[in-house]
Amino acid sequence: MVSYKREDEARVAPLVRALQANGLAVWWDRTLPSGEAWRENIQSALDQAGCVVAVWSYGSTGPEGGFVRDEATRALTRGILVPVAIDPVMPPLGFGEVQALDLKGWKGNPKDPFLLDLVAACRAKLAGAPTPPAKGPTTRLMRRLRTGAVSALVTGFLGALAANVGGLQNTICTVPAGQPLLSDACGGLGLGGRPNRDERLAWDARRKGSCADLRTFIDRYPNGANRRLAADLLAAATVSRAPNWSAAPRTARGYVRQSLQTFGSTDAAQADARTRAQADAATLCAPLDANERLAGVDVTPGGYDCRPGLGGGTVCALDYIAVCRIETRPLVETCG
Repeated sequence: MVSYKREDEARVAPLVRALQANGLAVWWDRTLPSGEAWRENIQSALDQAGCVVAVWSYGSTGPEGGFVRDEATRALTRGILVPVAIDPVMPPLGFGEVQALDLKGWKGNPKDPFLLDLVAACRAKLAGAPTPPAKGPTTRLMRRLRTGAVSALVTGFLGALAANVGGLQNTICTVPAGQPLLSDACGGLGLGGRPNRDERLAWDARRKGSCADLRTFIDRYPNGANRRLAADLLAAATVSRAPNWSAAPRTARGYVRQSLQTFGSTDAAQADARTRAQADAATLCAPLDANERLAGVDVTPGGYDCRPGLGGGTVCALDYIAVCRIETRPLVETCG
């Protein structure tokens, strides 16, 4: 039998169902047929009960809880009372020596250790045996200890991770499983000196040996995880000549004076000026060192200055532009 205050019916219903789920036959006043004399039925059920569960709540221990206290008194007299507390209340006067089972935090689970303590107490009353010690409080304590231990371990781990004790960050971030996503995530959180995804892809995409790519990388990621390595590779750069010749044309401006020889026509004098300009341009376009060679010269006349010669005829000077078809083996900078 379950004795409770009517206002607590919604909270007591799950308790009744949980007791029934654990194999106990439960009577409570909701099972009374309509129209029957409820006092007589309650009295009969109380007389026949082998165990009475009295539910202590704000209502049942207050001024309006007389019926619950009366039923509990009768059960106490017969030695079949099992009180439970669903609110943080003191037991009514006269019941302080009977320890109430704590169901204040019970969530309706029929296998909860505190509910199982109630089931065990009811079975003991039905069997006329002593009530076994409650196991719920010990279970709760052990749970809290385990939770506290796990929390302490997690807190300690996070502290060690944040402080990077023993290189813990790098150890975790370089675990082979889950790469490169794990390393990218660490880089995004600033852990383990790892690059984030964007930096990693940029580093992998650089051309091997390209110093220009390294300078671009440093400009883009001045505080990146690979910034120091990029700087070290730049510092160790080597310079050498390219093995193949490459076109490196230059443009030069030249001038040839009037010749001493006179010509019978202006066209002939201009042709002579162009011939002399071609020879002059070859000197003007001469290679600067052994790493250059001249593949040819293209001369474009800029303007002629033609005059009568001293002995008759015509002489011409020429202002010209030369395109020096230079080939060179340029210096090549290599960085790792």
